[in-house]
Amino acid sequence: MKLFIRLSIIIMLLGIMALPSLANLYDGLLLYFTFDEVNGDTVINSAGNGHDGILEADAKVIDDPAKYGTGALQIDGGSQAMTVETFTELEEYQENTLIFWINFTAPASGGWDQIIAKPAPGSDRSPGLWVTPEGLSIHYRYEPGNLGPWGVTPTGNQNGEFFEEGIWYHVAGVTQDGEVTCYVDGVEVCAEAVPAEIAQGAGGFHVGNSPAYAGAAARFIADDVALYNRALSEDEILSVMEGAFLAVEASDKLASTWGSVKDIR
Repeated sequence: MKLFIRLSIIIMLLGIMALPSLANLYDGLLLYFTFDEVNGDTVINSAGNGHDGILEADAKVIDDPAKYGTGALQIDGGSQAMTVETFTELEEYQENTLIFWINFTAPASGGWDQIIAKPAPGSDRSPGLWVTPEGLSIHYRYEPGNLGPWGVTPTGNQNGEFFEEGIWYHVAGVTQDGEVTCYVDGVEVCAEAVPAEIAQGAGGFHVGNSPAYAGAAARFIADDVALYNRALSEDEILSVMEGAFLAVEASDKLASTWGSVKDIR
């Protein structure tokens, strides 16, 4: 028991040493879906502000494959989506960071198939993300002006290369000062002009199909979807990609375990 306690103290101290920077990852976090906590059709928002997601049109949470944890969101086209109802902070942000893991389960259909959208009055793209018709790249756009990368790929923008089916990719878009910078697997691949002030106002958040868009959802599996109302640094994006939230959760669990150990010593 004494050895266990000593090891617990060491591990907990190591976790605490890392926590100040990790805790900052919760600053400005509006939405964070691990898809590990689901009650019926309700997907729990781990950002802790109560704005949970609702599964629609037979969208479902699956356990295989999940990138992290026990669940991931599967979207099979059509009107399938996970939807978060509008709320004040979602309606007001300008700077923002969108982060997610994605695993495409079908090739490009030749149409504009939606991945993620935050609509606003008169706009379906604040931002809006689609699969491009010519292949598995990500059209990342804002209004007014329909600006942003034509097709984010693992190595650039509209460069003739595409994502592959059946592979997990980490994607992040950081929007600040009239530019969106996109990262794939933690590496900056492109930066493109967007409106200095993006269209905003009432509108939910949709993974899959958005009611503001007349077309279909893409076909993919998503995990660990996060939305911030601030611009994350490259180091922060790498931390998230490498499982920083998991480290915070593990430290919380360790602290809880340590408390139990103290109670029974």
